[in-house]
Amino acid sequence: MSIEMPLENASLAQLQQTPIDNVIDIIDQGLVHLPSYRELFYRWERQQWRAEEINFSADRAQWEQMGAEERQDRLYGLSAFFKGEACVTDTLGPYISAMPDEEMRIFLTTQLADEARHTVFFARFFKEVLGIDKTRLEDTLTEIQQYMNKQLQYILIDSLSDVAERIRQEPTNLAHLVEGVTLYHVIVEGTMALAGQRAILEFYRQNNLFPAFRGGFTAVARDESRHVVFGVKFLREMIQRDAVHARIVKAAIDKYAPVALAALTPEDEYIPNILAMQVDPWVSPRYALDSLRKKIKVIGLSLELPVVPSPPVF
Repeated sequence: MSIEMPLENASLAQLQQTPIDNVIDIIDQGLVHLPSYRELFYRWERQQWRAEEINFSADRAQWEQMGAEERQDRLYGLSAFFKGEACVTDTLGPYISAMPDEEMRIFLTTQLADEARHTVFFARFFKEVLGIDKTRLEDTLTEIQQYMNKQLQYILIDSLSDVAERIRQEPTNLAHLVEGVTLYHVIVEGTMALAGQRAILEFYRQNNLFPAFRGGFTAVARDESRHVVFGVKFLREMIQRDAVHARIVKAAIDKYAPVALAALTPEDEYIPNILAMQVDPWVSPRYALDSLRKKIKVIGLSLELPVVPSPPVF
């Protein structure tokens, strides 16, 4: 039995206790046997959940017991995801009409619905647990942007918007779409988000933090497993149709991957303190790099990638 089956119809309560690596294994399995676009659509139908039904009261009680420093840590860890979900929701529209095949377009409509649900999930959590609500969602998103580093802002705000606008202006130019899927599905979702989700959810599970959030965020990760597999499948097929697309994928990875890995790496000034606590400061960028390497292989490319320091010996 595949690892996906127990997660296929798992409720939010069941997902609270599900190790994130079980969800990530769905991606790895999908990379071995790439499903059809229709099967990805059927997975979406089977894996529905409701942001409205989550009860955040236990999470709020934990937040109220936290000190200022821990609260700041949680804000820095989660703000990029909240802003990122809103950014990908806002920028996916042009991709749908630009897709060259109807089955691709159909699946992407499900992804747009997913991204909107993820944004609402985070909006509820920030309002009801963290107490951050500026009435208008746009104003709340502007408020939390201060907790994002410059690399995250470049990737999630500037780059996603730039590529989406080029796709909108020239929807028949496949070069823009190939670059956009490389950035959106492979770099943002399949590299950055995957590493961040893994770090946050594993820490929260080990420390029994934010149980309701864990269920919802694991559901988010399950949704994004479909998106990532779609992106890898699409890029593989585009390269098979026309080898010139391989150069576009390579150029996009060369451009965005180093910034994405830097976004996951602590600032140099914090690394000595992290090492003093016998914690590996490079675990997330190293995991992200390994994840990226897997996807590049399935896409059909062999590329030199940035180097991340080896694990320290404590």
